[in-house]
Amino acid sequence: MNLFTKYFSVLCLAALGLLAACEKQEYQSVEALDNQNIEAYIQANNLTVEPLGNTGMYYQVLQEGTGAELQYTSKYPIVYTVKSLDGTYAVTDTFASTNRYMDYLAYFLGESTQGSSYANIPSYQSLFEKDEGLKYAIRTVLQKANGQIRVIVPSRLLSYGRNGNSDLGIPSNASMDYVIRVLDSASLPGYEDENIRKRMEALKLNLADYEKTESGIYYHISEPGDGDTITVDSTLTIAYAGSLLNGSSFDQSDSATFVLSNLIPSWKEILPKLHKGGSVRFFTPSSQAYGASGGSSIPPFSPLDFEITVRKEED
Repeated sequence: MNLFTKYFSVLCLAALGLLAACEKQEYQSVEALDNQNIEAYIQANNLTVEPLGNTGMYYQVLQEGTGAELQYTSKYPIVYTVKSLDGTYAVTDTFASTNRYMDYLAYFLGESTQGSSYANIPSYQSLFEKDEGLKYAIRTVLQKANGQIRVIVPSRLLSYGRNGNSDLGIPSNASMDYVIRVLDSASLPGYEDENIRKRMEALKLNLADYEKTESGIYYHISEPGDGDTITVDSTLTIAYAGSLLNGSSFDQSDSATFVLSNLIPSWKEILPKLHKGGSVRFFTPSSQAYGASGGSSIPPFSPLDFEITVRKEED
């Protein structure tokens, strides 16, 4: 055997070995990777969860629902948190718009693309038509409103799937851990009142200094004012600051002029308790502010914190 033949034989054997190695290499499926990540997460965090049939999801009912049976065709106020199993992505501020939902249960995905505004867009319709994911877990396991559930969702059931979402900071193959509270309209006032009181306590405000109206507003007049009487028809120049219950400001001004009758119900109820030159702080439930749906910069069913001083300018 000449040198060339020997060299060619070695190359052939090497190529055959490499081919055999390639044939033996196994690629992990998305399902297998999801299952591996979820099982490791459950074990590492000592979670008490159960598999939801063959869906790949795991659940734990944290608070049994006490309200009416949940229906896809009904609207519910929903508050939720979500984090990826590796901890690189977490959205946990329940007062932020990303964590509050007020719409049909059928359109709830627990992601930024959800709700009625997307329901008629062809590229999203298939997502809403699937009876799977969070809405399926909520309806079949939680079953009733006014309850809370934890759901671990494999990446393959989420819209960003295997690729993740770099714009949101969601890594690839990111399965998610959700904690979801589903309310109903009847329980919403009590839920908001509880959150207002917690916020006041966190601010170390003396609750005894605040009066509560029949509509659920907590207010404290620090300066009653000695100018003209304020009525619902008054035109007012005011300094004000408005905040969500997480402390983030959504609006403020050192000098703004408004006709009081054009403003939200809580302003029309509280400001006539002052004279011009007066100052007040009040916490209002959403029913006396921007309602269950919220506004452009106000998340759904948001209680609000206002600090207002009315100037003495004449009407």
